[in-house]
Amino acid sequence: MNNKQKGFTLIELLVVIAIIGILASLVLVALGNARSKANDARIKSSIGQLRTIAEIMYDAIGAAYQNPGNTAGIAGCFTAGGANDTTCTSTELSTSVINLLNDIDTANGANGGELTASSTASGFCVQAELNQGTAGTDNGDYICVDGTGATRVLGTSMCTALTDVSCN
Repeated sequence: MNNKQKGFTLIELLVVIAIIGILASLVLVALGNARSKANDARIKSSIGQLRTIAEIMYDAIGAAYQNPGNTAGIAGCFTAGGANDTTCTSTELSTSVINLLNDIDTANGANGGELTASSTASGFCVQAELNQGTAGTDNGDYICVDGTGATRVLGTSMCTALTDVSCN
């Protein structure tokens, strides 16, 4: 009689388990990078929607990015705690701005990059920090939009002073 048993040895099973573990760790690393890129796409989309709201406000105010006598203008509407019916010209716009600001905060997660905005009567600039830099690092570039229609990803912050109304 032939007493040879068919099956796997313990060594073979351990090798297979080790290979599966290595492959699983590679997939998890790739998913983390994809999640960060997805959050950056979410931030870019929200900034684009804020540009649209700025143009709606421009028409509502009367061909200006600031109300006469209201020094806040679009910059006031686009800052946390500043979005209200007065600074954003309507309840609908202020609700939309608050939702977009919350979305940007959620997408930034632990990075915590906040949105900054500046405006004058003739222009505006809005930016938010991204989770990843252009080289895939965690240094965080900035997405910037302005009243000229420009959208740029920059390595440094541009909309820091009230008169900075360009992403150049």
